[in-house]
Amino acid sequence: MAPMRSDEIRERFVSFFEQRGHVRLPSGSLVPPDWDTSVLITTAGMQPLKRYFLGVDQPPAPRATTVQKCFRTVDIEQVGRTARHLTFFEMMGNFSFGDYFKDYAVECAWELATSKDGFGLDAESIWATVYEGDERVPPDEEAADLWRRIGVPAERIVRLGSDNFWQAGPVGPCGPCSELYLDRGPAHGCGRDECAPGCECDRFLEFWNLVFMQYNMLEGGALEPLPAPSVDTGSGVERVAAAVNGLHSVFETDIFSDAIAEIEQWSAARFGADPEQTRSLCILADHARGMTFMAADGIRPSNEGRGYVLRRVIRRAAVHARRIGIEGLVARRLQELVVTRIGDVYPELRERQSEVADVLDAEEARFAQTLQTGQALLDEVLARSGDQISADDAFRLHDTYGFPFELTAEIAADHGRSVDEAGFARLMEEQRARARASTQQVGFVVSEIDAGFTTEFVGYEQLDVHTQIGALAEGERGAITVKLRESPFYPAGGGQVSDTGFIETESGRAAVEQVIRQDDDQQLVAVIERGTIAAGDRVHAHVAAEARRPTQANHTGTHVLHAALRRVLGEHVTQAGSYVGPDKLRFDFRHDAPLTPGELAEVEGLANEWIVENHPLHIFVTSQDAARKLGAMMLFGEKYGEQVRVVEIEGVSRELCGGTHVRTSAEIGALVILRESSSSQGVRRIEAITGQAAVEHLRSRAGEAGRLEAEVAELRRQVKRLERSGGPAAPSGNGHEAALIEGAGEEGGIRIVAAVVDGVDADSLLQVSDRVKARIAPGVVVLGSSTDGKVHLVASVDGQAVERGISAVELIKQIAPIVGGGGGGRDTMARAGGRDPDKLGAAVEAAESTIRDRLRQGG
Repeated sequence: MAPMRSDEIRERFVSFFEQRGHVRLPSGSLVPPDWDTSVLITTAGMQPLKRYFLGVDQPPAPRATTVQKCFRTVDIEQVGRTARHLTFFEMMGNFSFGDYFKDYAVECAWELATSKDGFGLDAESIWATVYEGDERVPPDEEAADLWRRIGVPAERIVRLGSDNFWQAGPVGPCGPCSELYLDRGPAHGCGRDECAPGCECDRFLEFWNLVFMQYNMLEGGALEPLPAPSVDTGSGVERVAAAVNGLHSVFETDIFSDAIAEIEQWSAARFGADPEQTRSLCILADHARGMTFMAADGIRPSNEGRGYVLRRVIRRAAVHARRIGIEGLVARRLQELVVTRIGDVYPELRERQSEVADVLDAEEARFAQTLQTGQALLDEVLARSGDQISADDAFRLHDTYGFPFELTAEIAADHGRSVDEAGFARLMEEQRARARASTQQVGFVVSEIDAGFTTEFVGYEQLDVHTQIGALAEGERGAITVKLRESPFYPAGGGQVSDTGFIETESGRAAVEQVIRQDDDQQLVAVIERGTIAAGDRVHAHVAAEARRPTQANHTGTHVLHAALRRVLGEHVTQAGSYVGPDKLRFDFRHDAPLTPGELAEVEGLANEWIVENHPLHIFVTSQDAARKLGAMMLFGEKYGEQVRVVEIEGVSRELCGGTHVRTSAEIGALVILRESSSSQGVRRIEAITGQAAVEHLRSRAGEAGRLEAEVAELRRQVKRLERSGGPAAPSGNGHEAALIEGAGEEGGIRIVAAVVDGVDADSLLQVSDRVKARIAPGVVVLGSSTDGKVHLVASVDGQAVERGISAVELIKQIAPIVGGGGGGRDTMARAGGRDPDKLGAAVEAAESTIRDRLRQGG
């Protein structure tokens, strides 16, 4: 058959069923309707039609067909590792609402799959699977008989277990299913003799699933018959496109190929060059569709529910873009590729393009800061780890701070360390299991507990305590509300976020997600991770120190900042609000005018002066009158009891405060003001960071200043040269190019330029290499540079040099590891990125040596 594009596949499927009495219905949103709380995101074609199957609503016709937008998070880690897995996909389906059942569904599927007017697949290569049955549901011998009657031999009918009982969520319509697989031959598979449908390799491609809806699954797993047996089938556009065109991977189809080719032009990666480059390209192409469709359907990035799914997709795309050398924000560019390719099929993509682009841009820009914070936390982990980073540390970086595991492993390897990948995978699987068991992951149901006692907060002194669960109430979706006799967990209040951590008994463990303040009392909201937890259990309560410590530094930082503002601006400055978390501090204060750059610099300088002077903190409880006589700052309008807690930074400030703090000002490390703005009329706002985050920010500043200084020095040298020659100002890069051409070497009639060029970014380096190559032809150019601590390499080879055996991509693959990076390209041009500027000289020298050796060998 001639190649079949995805647009034709989509239309051929729907038209086939329209001709057989099915009504064409539009795709539903990725956001399920309000009445469907079983899933976060639409994962199957039948979900928008669920009420028809249940008999709750009257369908528009007894038969229907759709192409439905779907997204499945369960496959996200497999994208790019197999030839078939995706997150976002288009599910073609035909549906019978109590009309026809198994026999006609099997007949239609076989005709469309094998006929010349359909998909034209080789009938001799198609296998079928049926449900083998369990204690509740008998084996589906009826479906097996139907496949035999239609021409599938018994040896190509496989009986499978739970994978062949289909359900769209923990409750709702379900039933046994029968799948069609295409055997694409041993070259696509694992090589095992027993390889067959159900194997995880790519030989047998599942391309159609026929679900025979017979039951409604109730809470707890009980089954009841549906009002009328129905049919729900699903066939992925992407997999059918690979099957009918004889392609190994869905990423080779027209659905993705144009986008991947464009992404290759942005990067140093090439599809098929090596597994890691290919995987990153696949992830970018897949996640481009996922983020674009989710945002166009109104989902917005957040820390919970479907918003977290979108956030995760954007962040994974950003990481993989950087891994293949793409600089700057990439999400908007990926969205443009999707809109160009499929915007005519899904007009909402064009209608909301500008709005979606802004959403994606904003989230990716925020993640750039997250990466910086995660790097600082990873540095702390490396400092206290031995040869291997623990699974718990890697998982915490990934799950709590959004720092991708791949990046943790890569940076650890640069330090000669490994990561407990098996342990991390186990923790991830436990998390997935919890997600599968509770598919709706939005919020918690908090139950008020009348326990008859007040929890004793001991978290000022201890982060680990052994105590007892005095009372417990169960909420929804695995959430529990707990009251401890003694608690180390700080409850949210006074601008400070609550602690997180875990509670663990002999029989179970739960992650503490929130600590809710109730006047002088508190209760925990936690999610059970394993086992059971009950009232009366003895429990180990542990606060996540990696979040508490930077939070403490930030809280003490607000006191230092407050004192500095009063010293610089005047004593009219008083606190009007604050946020204190592990990531940053925000301080609102009463002042009528924006701070000048000089005032900001003075405030920041004074705060850091006090930090370096290592002033001790004295924290004590006294009467309100005594605190007032001591001059302790009190917030206007705040209600205080007779006994108050005073936090004194010796010689700096004295305030009433119930938050957690460091022991001396030096433990703050450093304080960096990020921005100053208006909060409301007469109230200004400062955002700042402390500790390791501040140190990393200052390092970045220093690197930028050094780069600018180097650029200024080079410009001054160029000006002096021009003044001596009396010539006009030269365009950027010409000074480099003249020196490079002048210093070119030669081997066997091929000229060679291999050099390090200071202060040139990746794109400019490529332009310089192209111009130098044109002027030294026949020749080879290998250049390296570094900006902002990032290494850039480019190799450019003309046609005659390629004929002599010199390949740009081979050169890059050889020298990129020297600078701690990787890249790719083609014979005439290749690029790479890296992380070790100190090794640039060695990389370039290695390239020149290889070039000369190859030319000598080739004569």
